[in-house]
Amino acid sequence: MESVAMQGLERDVLLQLQFVPLFTGLVEKDVRGLLDGAELLVLDHEHELYREGQPVEFFYVVLDGHVELSLDSGGRRSVVEVARRNAVLGDAAMFGSGRYIMTARVLTQASLLAIPAVAFRARLEGRFDIMLHMLATMSLRLRMLIRQIAELKLKTTAQRLGSFLLTMVEAETGRAELRFPYDKRLVADQLGMKPESLSRALAKLGRLGVESRPDNLVVIARIERLRDFCAEDETG
Repeated sequence: MESVAMQGLERDVLLQLQFVPLFTGLVEKDVRGLLDGAELLVLDHEHELYREGQPVEFFYVVLDGHVELSLDSGGRRSVVEVARRNAVLGDAAMFGSGRYIMTARVLTQASLLAIPAVAFRARLEGRFDIMLHMLATMSLRLRMLIRQIAELKLKTTAQRLGSFLLTMVEAETGRAELRFPYDKRLVADQLGMKPESLSRALAKLGRLGVESRPDNLVVIARIERLRDFCAEDETG
């Protein structure tokens, strides 16, 4: 693990924070003040960032890479989400119980901004404008999680997998190529299915022009066709 104490926010980090919902719209002076004392971390594969139930010392912004968020239920780990670039980790726990509500583990290598929780909360005192902004962004994330839960209940496995693939596509129409960003077994767990169900879902998507190739490569012949399929009112 590499840790770099930041005397001030680097320009490239500051620019990236403009796309992090928690900080979007804040003036540069406020961002620099809130994040004074933050550290830049470069973490290796399977590094455990924090564990469920531990006191919150830091919350984090994912600058690059992927971080698995999971819950332990009866000795079995269940993946809740895989956080990507610009995701914020641990902020809800910082404002709530003061203990992490999930376990965070790095997938492959990741760069994160570690922000001291106590100092951050102290700097928010008297800044109700910033607090309201942050509450609004957390509310939006909650609505997104509710939507994800609804999809797990209402969408077929093929639709859930198709929606996951579409999150990695920037274009609206036409052909696209992408790779699974991490192990397919983890993707299956994240989408609430077994690995064999994911394979069957891939086969079904093949009839829509979604081709699975070696080295985790996926080719989508027509993005709009896949999007229409994922939006269909199907159950089962």
